[in-house]
Amino acid sequence: MALKGTRTEKNLRDAFAAEAQTNRRYLYFAQQADIEGESEAAELFRTAAEAETGHAFGHLEFLEALGDPLTGKPLGSTRRNLEAALAHEKDEAETRYPDMAKVAREEGLEDIAAWFESLARGEAAHADRIDRLLTRMSGKQD
Repeated sequence: MALKGTRTEKNLRDAFAAEAQTNRRYLYFAQQADIEGESEAAELFRTAAEAETGHAFGHLEFLEALGDPLTGKPLGSTRRNLEAALAHEKDEAETRYPDMAKVAREEGLEDIAAWFESLARGEAAHADRIDRLLTRMSGKQD
C-alpha cells in the first residue's frame, strides 16, 4: 500500500513534528539545568534530546519519498535538501514571521512583534546564504 494520503502519513508527519519539538524543548531544559548547576538533569535532558532526534530522523526517512514535511519540496540529495530549506527560510522571512509580527502588533505586543521581525531578518539571511551556496554548486561539474 502506498503511503501518500494515508492516515499513517499524517501520523508520521505529526510524530516528526512532535519529536523535533521535544528535542528543542529538552535542549532548552538542559540549558536551564546548567544555569541552576543541575548537571545530572542537564545530561539527562541532552541524552533524551539526542534520542528524540533519532526518532524524528526515523519518521523523516519514511516521509522522504513524499517530500519535505514543511515545504512539500523533494528531498534526498544535498541539492534537493538545500532547495527545500531555501523554500522554508524564504516562507518564514517573507510571510510567516511578518504575519506573526503584524498580529502581535495588532494585539499591542510590541516586544514580541519586534522579536518576530528580527527573526524574519535572520531567516532572510539564512535564505540568502543557502541561495548563494546553491548558485556556487550550480557552477560545479557533476
